[in-house]
Amino acid sequence: MFALAVHAVPASAASLVPFAQDDTGRPVLEFYPATVAKFGAQGRDLVSLTIRETPPESTARAPIDLTLIVDCQSRQLAASQSIPAAKDGPPTTVSAFKFSDLKPPKGGMYERFVVALCDGELLAVQVLPAKSGWKHFLEGTRRALYVASDSTRKIGTYRVASVRLYELGGAQLPDGRHIDARDAVWVIDCERKLGAVAYERAFARVGDKNQTVESMGDEKTFANPSLVEMDKLTFGQPVPGSMQARFGEALCLENWNLQ
Repeated sequence: MFALAVHAVPASAASLVPFAQDDTGRPVLEFYPATVAKFGAQGRDLVSLTIRETPPESTARAPIDLTLIVDCQSRQLAASQSIPAAKDGPPTTVSAFKFSDLKPPKGGMYERFVVALCDGELLAVQVLPAKSGWKHFLEGTRRALYVASDSTRKIGTYRVASVRLYELGGAQLPDGRHIDARDAVWVIDCERKLGAVAYERAFARVGDKNQTVESMGDEKTFANPSLVEMDKLTFGQPVPGSMQARFGEALCLENWNLQ
């Protein structure tokens, strides 16, 4: 039996980062980047971190904090006993941990969370090396937004980035064709708070390959967003609360850093 590692951190470093939100924008899964740490036990490489889970508004249960132990080789996790959500940063108590507690995560949000952690895709976390080249930004009940980690550009008052928007459960184009995700180049006019799409490719997953279903714009800008010609774009107001609106607000912050 081992102790679940729980890390005391300064209040300034104890901020929560949202991983998933419900349809109203309420966080349902958040994590403390400052608590993420690697450690070894019985020849295994493990990762510990503290998360906050918030139940639906329809339930009476209050938000809880949990410490997770993740075995990235087996993609399994174990959770500490839940405690009421802390007001001033992550909890500092220590709980017991047994290897027999490690179980595959349930499909859905926690499964994607383990993948994002183990593939080095979590924003503000550098404990594990990046494998995919993507960073997980945020997800809702129907979509998950990822950002190509080396794609963000600052061009005058504009911010440009290559993104991937997964359709959780799949989606259909207006003509009925099935897609699983979209690759796109999003441009944000930070001064006017407007957004534009410079390139987009809708694709379906066929076997182990992404098969293009529909595309528009110059594909070369996806690999090099600096090639975007701003004067040829049509800008509009992003839908309030949408993935594009939330991403644009974050991207326009001067301290934005995908690493």
